[in-house]
Amino acid sequence: MIARIAHARPAERRAFTLVELLVVIAIIGVLVALLLPAVQAAREAARRMQCANNLKQQGLAAQNHAAAKRDALPLGYEGDTERTGANFSKVHLFSELLPYMEQEPLYNQINFDYTGAPWDNEPARDVVVASYICPSWTDPAVIVGGRYDYQNGALVTYNGVGGALVDGLDLGDPDLVVRSGYGVIPKNGTFQAEIIGAAAATGGSRPGNSSSQKFKGRVVKLAEITDGQSNTLLVGEFVHRDLVAATGTWDDPPGNVRPWYLGGFQNAPYSFKVVEFTPNTQINRDQGVQFNHLPFGSHHPGITQFALVDGSVHPISDDVDRQSYHALATANAGDLVNGAF
Repeated sequence: MIARIAHARPAERRAFTLVELLVVIAIIGVLVALLLPAVQAAREAARRMQCANNLKQQGLAAQNHAAAKRDALPLGYEGDTERTGANFSKVHLFSELLPYMEQEPLYNQINFDYTGAPWDNEPARDVVVASYICPSWTDPAVIVGGRYDYQNGALVTYNGVGGALVDGLDLGDPDLVVRSGYGVIPKNGTFQAEIIGAAAATGGSRPGNSSSQKFKGRVVKLAEITDGQSNTLLVGEFVHRDLVAATGTWDDPPGNVRPWYLGGFQNAPYSFKVVEFTPNTQINRDQGVQFNHLPFGSHHPGITQFALVDGSVHPISDDVDRQSYHALATANAGDLVNGAF
């Protein structure tokens, strides 16, 4: 009898059905949807940490400046001293910090004795200082072909804190404020100004303003920070851009952000701002806010980071108590911070 050898057939491999494939795609989509926010949050946390480190470097540089300059903090703004007319200033906070941030070669390229416009001094204005740009800044770090030439150059997304418009402040008292056509500057901040010559008559677009008053920056010493160095804001994030596009507004990049090398224009400091509104307040210049009073703000969700005079760095919520925020912005007002910030 002849035995038959049975040949086993290999098991057939069944392909994915369309339904199974769609299920797999759906599962992958759900996983991506779950993971992507976590990845984005991790990236933003890293950017926020780097931004805090930038502010830390600026705060320590200001302390080192004071140690080298007989207790004096950097000048917030040189202003119109011997010069007359529409002049720009390069002597200011962010130029004076450079030698104390390992940027002395760049500092040495700046011609502080210029006689014309500040953009005559190139190529210094196009050099990006990494510690002056928040990593969450979404526009180019160097502006070329801006609406106005003074917008061009490497930007700084931080500003010094020039005091606050606290409740009850007499905006018409020249002993308490310096008046300009771009918003009053109170004499209660880490960075201050003083009048050149006699006080001008009250005028301008807001109470206490004057379109003709000239002023210069005033050096503030650490001993004048009587509210305490750990209770006084030094530098904060500033990324303001108007929200609407219209003639005369600042909606295009860089918005109201200015190059680091440019101290200001005649009677409008570009390197520090006065606290009137809480951080990230959504307001445009065509709504009546003065340039000197544009709100601090950031691209970090819900917070804006600040360096204090002692060199520490703290985030401040968009929902911060207004009076507490104003108290932090003043250096010598004797006001109290209401709770933690």
